[in-house]
Amino acid sequence: MTSSVIEKPNIFDYATSELSQDAFLCWLIAWADPKQKENDILLNACAVNFVQKLLEKGVSFSVDSIEIKRQWNKIDVSVLVNNKYFIVIEDKKETKEHSDQLIRYSEISKVHYNNSNIEIKLVYFKMEEQGKYGKIIEAGYSQFSRTKMLGILDSYFQTTKLENQNDILFDFYNNLKSLDVKINSYRTMPFDKWDNWYAWKGFYSELQKQIGGNWEYVSNPSGGFLGYWWNWKYAKVDGKEFEFYLQIEQDRLVFKLTTSNENERQEIRKIYRDYLFKKAKEHNIKITQFGRIGAYMGVAKLVDDFRIKDKNEKLDFTLTVGYLKKIMKLINEIEKEIKSP
Repeated sequence: MTSSVIEKPNIFDYATSELSQDAFLCWLIAWADPKQKENDILLNACAVNFVQKLLEKGVSFSVDSIEIKRQWNKIDVSVLVNNKYFIVIEDKKETKEHSDQLIRYSEISKVHYNNSNIEIKLVYFKMEEQGKYGKIIEAGYSQFSRTKMLGILDSYFQTTKLENQNDILFDFYNNLKSLDVKINSYRTMPFDKWDNWYAWKGFYSELQKQIGGNWEYVSNPSGGFLGYWWNWKYAKVDGKEFEFYLQIEQDRLVFKLTTSNENERQEIRKIYRDYLFKKAKEHNIKITQFGRIGAYMGVAKLVDDFRIKDKNEKLDFTLTVGYLKKIMKLINEIEKEIKSP
């Protein structure tokens, strides 16, 4: 008889809240205290590496002292390093920033240390993908990504013997690797298996690097979807103003239109449809009428899937981007045609 290896329970499969992740971050940072070298010199080195990355410092940066606070003025995690650097960590899991909280935390910290030489470092810690980072950047926060965190942990586990590896860190690492596999599953998973939103988040995030745009959850009565929109254009025809753009609604690509004038929506939709169907025919792109009159209305949708398969029936990302750029070219030509006299 052969016995199968039973996978050990992972605490982070159960400790899934932001508060649990806050606790982990505090725990790991606490190990950067130089006194902790006596307890575990390898874990101390890993924690110091983490603090260095939080501060965007090189390997020569020395951590001499650490003071950690949780929920100080409602900030998730704050850390005073060497009595010189104050790190504000906004920790997010499945949620995102809201209610100007990032600016508020920044201002609270600046006021608190106004009469000192302490430098404030703002960090947005999120291990999952997010469609919009504009407000985060505007508020002065640096993004601490899953890729960066995995790099730190990879270094620790590749250089630490199995018997010396810390169990808590091991659980967090495995949980994070599992998340990474799920988010990157769009690369290897058949299209009909993209039924979890992780694959779409990974796909949208990579697509964003190629063609810009934004994505996030869109609610509707049937449960909502992850939407991705880009390539916005403005037009004015016979005094009627409107905008048109492209939107992916997971496995459906929709040609969208918006106008603020409620009384002109039906007429504007017809005007835009005439341009759209004419241009789609020229480019040999098959579309069909789709959508209802509204503030943000569908005008048409692509007949076929916008995703291109490779010979193994998986996503060919390069060809898919190429096809989407072809559709973008169609939209750009409509914009030029409308503007031309």
